[in-house]
Amino acid sequence: MKNVGVLAAMTISVLGPASDVDCFFKSVVFFLEGGKRGSRYPLVTEKLYCRSLSKNELAELKIDLESVRAEFNSIPADSFDISAFGVDEENTRLLLSGNTLADIFARFFKIIFDAVECSDVFYKEFNEYVPLRIGFTDAPDYIFDVNRSEDLYNSLASDELPFWRR
Repeated sequence: MKNVGVLAAMTISVLGPASDVDCFFKSVVFFLEGGKRGSRYPLVTEKLYCRSLSKNELAELKIDLESVRAEFNSIPADSFDISAFGVDEENTRLLLSGNTLADIFARFFKIIFDAVECSDVFYKEFNEYVPLRIGFTDAPDYIFDVNRSEDLYNSLASDELPFWRR
């Protein structure tokens, strides 16, 4: 199975298989957005899910992710049927022994926060912004994802699959 992760300046961080990453976004939509993707956290469930984030969106993304993590912290893990979200329990990097959804997805939050920080540092040091996005981390697919234009990412309609799910 191909690995998916965060691609940004100085950052290629593996989140896990596509099913883990898809589970994260589906969980935000299901538990926090009432099934309507983008209704509360559009930077997370629309932009991060399938597009690129601009430099100006990073601070707001971080705030939104902190809110998602806080809300996930109040949702017990035992109320979450991981298999219903398509996770392959034999091939997952999720912390299935966690007590809350925040525990299960703790690595995701850390990796994304670190990528935001790296993007900020890179911009301050080199005055260049490399778009933050979700993509494949394994070659050769990684090469296609990092070379795919920001315009192509941002032209995806809300009902289209992100490149990392194709």
